[in-house]
Amino acid sequence: MKKRRAGALRAFLGIIVAVALVLVLAALFNLVVMPLVVRKGWETTVPRLVGLSRHDAERALLRAGLRPGDIRVVPSSTVPPNYVVAQNPKPGRRVKRSRLIDIDVASDASHVIVPEVIGLPVPSAITALEQAGLSVARVESLRTPGMPAGQVVRVVPAPGAAAARGTPVVIAVSTRVGSFPMPNLVGMNQETAQGIVVSQGLVLGAVKSALSSEPVGSVLFQYPEEGMAVTEGDTVSLIVASPDR
Repeated sequence: MKKRRAGALRAFLGIIVAVALVLVLAALFNLVVMPLVVRKGWETTVPRLVGLSRHDAERALLRAGLRPGDIRVVPSSTVPPNYVVAQNPKPGRRVKRSRLIDIDVASDASHVIVPEVIGLPVPSAITALEQAGLSVARVESLRTPGMPAGQVVRVVPAPGAAAARGTPVVIAVSTRVGSFPMPNLVGMNQETAQGIVVSQGLVLGAVKSALSSEPVGSVLFQYPEEGMAVTEGDTVSLIVASPDR
């Protein structure tokens, strides 16, 4: 009986020792081996890209196991066109492979960057655009009840875009009256659509029904269509779904 108990105790102690050994090995693997594996196999050093052409910079990233991220075109008086002006992250940093690296590339001398003029009054916006080498082709009114009248609310081409020097620019200015883009009503129920029509100062005109598998009363078609220019008092016609029999 005593021998059996001694054997069972030795077996139990052997299991404890084996489990402890496995835990120690696992800890060593995680603390020592894995960091080395990760550092060697899954990390890489960001190369220096500033001063390289855009083409060479993209090739350098691919060789390092990285990928080009956002590529912005920016004006520069010190770097030739299509050469890298700045990068993020900085060169020399250790990062994971396949990381996206953002670069700024110098713009061509024949191109300029559309300045940020949204929110400015019209005279200031026009001055900024002309000083950047662009021309203002047209000033439109865009009804925006939530904004003060007279502010620039949209620019085409958009701010930050590269455009050929002299490109004509269209700016839209906020106003509480005048034309505005027709909102989308398709897919809404008739009651919701009617509320939007009234809130925009429009008038609900003819409402016709058409057989459809869509929910009963949902808008299938609208006129004016989404995005068309409308003004306060314009009439809106709808076609709504009726039961499909």
